[in-house]
Amino acid sequence: MASTATSHDQDNHDHILRPRAVKPGNPMVLRAMSEEQTLKPNGFVNTHQSGLSSGRSTPLPADAPPSLQSISSARKQIRAQQKHRMFPTVDYFARVSHFDPKSEYRDFQGFFVLFWIGLAIMVMTTMLRNIKDTGLPLRVRPWQLLTANTWQLALSDGAMVLSTGLSIPLQALFRRSDGIFRWSKLGMPVHSIYQTGWLVLWVNWPFMLNWTWTAQVFFTLHTLVILMKMHSYAFYNGHLSTTERRLSALDNPETASTAAAVRYPSSSTNINEITQASEAKKDADAKEALTQLREDLAFELTSPLGQVTYPQNLTVWNYVDYILCPTLCYELEYPRTEKTQWAELFYKTLAVFGCIFLLTVISEEFIVPVLNESALRLESMTKWTDMGLVLAETISMLLFPFMVIFLLVFLVIFEYVLGAFAEITCFADRHFYSDWWNSCDWLEFSREWNVPVHHFLRRHVYGASRPYISKNMSTTLTFLISALLHELVMGCITKKLRGYGFFAMMLQMPIVAIQRTSLVKGRTLFNNVCFWISMILGLSIMCALYVLV
Repeated sequence: MASTATSHDQDNHDHILRPRAVKPGNPMVLRAMSEEQTLKPNGFVNTHQSGLSSGRSTPLPADAPPSLQSISSARKQIRAQQKHRMFPTVDYFARVSHFDPKSEYRDFQGFFVLFWIGLAIMVMTTMLRNIKDTGLPLRVRPWQLLTANTWQLALSDGAMVLSTGLSIPLQALFRRSDGIFRWSKLGMPVHSIYQTGWLVLWVNWPFMLNWTWTAQVFFTLHTLVILMKMHSYAFYNGHLSTTERRLSALDNPETASTAAAVRYPSSSTNINEITQASEAKKDADAKEALTQLREDLAFELTSPLGQVTYPQNLTVWNYVDYILCPTLCYELEYPRTEKTQWAELFYKTLAVFGCIFLLTVISEEFIVPVLNESALRLESMTKWTDMGLVLAETISMLLFPFMVIFLLVFLVIFEYVLGAFAEITCFADRHFYSDWWNSCDWLEFSREWNVPVHHFLRRHVYGASRPYISKNMSTTLTFLISALLHELVMGCITKKLRGYGFFAMMLQMPIVAIQRTSLVKGRTLFNNVCFWISMILGLSIMCALYVLV
């Protein structure tokens, strides 16, 4: 009777569709499930106890609500997306490689790491070779070379920086004077004479003390940096003193000058904007109202952030802060970060000393021996052809060392030294360089390789001379001053004035003119290859000529 009832009950429920049980084929899975009592005697899985699913769903009746039909459709789509073919499928799309010019991928941090690994390998192989040849890891003692004249260098550098503090009382004198010592009369010539005497003294200082080449290079470069800082501080504050005097004179407009206000170009002003602004001001001179003139003058006396107004900046602390800030263009106020990141400062300081060590090792191991050997060979030669072959061989042997030197100098100055001072002063604008490695001509390189110097030359040379001479003459004057500074640096390093660096710098102007023609302009890859070849080859040629000729 019971069996009849059971059979009848099963017949009544035969129309119900149930999930099909799955029998796993893996013996290890079967043994594990049997131990967990989730496997039936016939080998099928007890889905109610194990929670496993067959992967198939019970069909919905035709009169199911729309919400359940949507859920069922979504589940089927998800399962369909998760299905894979028995043979793995590779998905192909229309994509470009990472190095393709059309690629938007810009993260090449791994190559930066590879660069440092390569330098480490170079140093280790050099040390092993020297141990084999001489028994010492290095042929020279870099520590002795770097620590020579340390106290003289530190005291001289401090005295050099402190001597620029005379600019503060001079600016106060020029501002208060109502006679011949105002900035627009004798103030500018007096400060220019002071700057010239200051430069002559400190450029000759290392020669008088007979320092090593490492100390002389550092001191000369720092002297030029402080010179540009002092010039920017003096001429910008002199401009502000004249602006303040004009604003005060407008209290009596009958006797005051109503000429348009001339704003000093900021570091973010484009060269073309300087020209357009000056011409626009000339056209608007006759139409400018007195009220507008007062607003323009007052606007010029206030910092870009609106927190400082001239002459509130004429303090010792403001000058010290400006000297420490990684910029060559003076402003009343700079954007700042919230606090100093001491860990970042530590890493950058460590990197500075590491780069200096690498620069010294590369110079003493791969450059100085080549130059000394070539100099000895040239002394015994009389034929020009033999001398030319020696020079060509020397230049070829210096190509790779100078390429590494160039990259290390860039990193130690613009990434680590300036970055460290930016952390110390909480200087927020860290845009010290652009992607100069993609430069297509020398004019583009000069804008992007050294942004602080580019801002200085654009503001205090090109922008200052543009109202008086033409655009081409202002550009030529900018290149001329830059070439003279480069020649001065090379003369201090090699203790020779030959003019090779000056000639090479001025040669950039006709080269740029050729690259701007229709035949060459727009050939990005070709121009970039020419830039790198001329850069690497030019450094080796300059070194060989200054040392050997």
